[in-house]
Amino acid sequence: MKTLWKLIGILSISVFLGACSSMTLDSNLKQDVKEQYTTYKIVNVSSNETISPEVATIFENNLRTQLQKYGYKEGNDVVVSYDIKAFDEGNRALRMFIGFGAGKGTLSVITTLKDKNGVYLGSVNTETTLRMGFFGGSLNSIIASTAKKTAAQIRKSRIINAH
Repeated sequence: MKTLWKLIGILSISVFLGACSSMTLDSNLKQDVKEQYTTYKIVNVSSNETISPEVATIFENNLRTQLQKYGYKEGNDVVVSYDIKAFDEGNRALRMFIGFGAGKGTLSVITTLKDKNGVYLGSVNTETTLRMGFFGGSLNSIIASTAKKTAAQIRKSRIINAH
């Protein structure tokens, strides 16, 4: 019984100290493509005037790493273009001390897949919000999480075949 209470205590502390985030994901990637695609190329189509290149780099590196973990190879069969529409890191101190939406950070990304001939294969739209947590949460982890969830949707669609 003591062990159970310790476990509950540890879980409660980790929830209190960690950050609370939410993600909305909408995917319309085609499920039954006739063509056999075996490679991908990632392209950043975000506006560098409104989005920091560092944010795009973090997203792209995490997306590439996850796709490689799934066994996908880089090439030219499918163009995976991502557009970071909005990024606001918010205020970590407000998230940490007030929470409940104060100082929230947000990330919005549209990732589109087209084949090498420009045929539209679908897109993944993500909206991620970091709201509260004792340490205020890390937006780098939110960017990475968004990239990983996007890669998971690409894998689920089976548009690209692993080697």
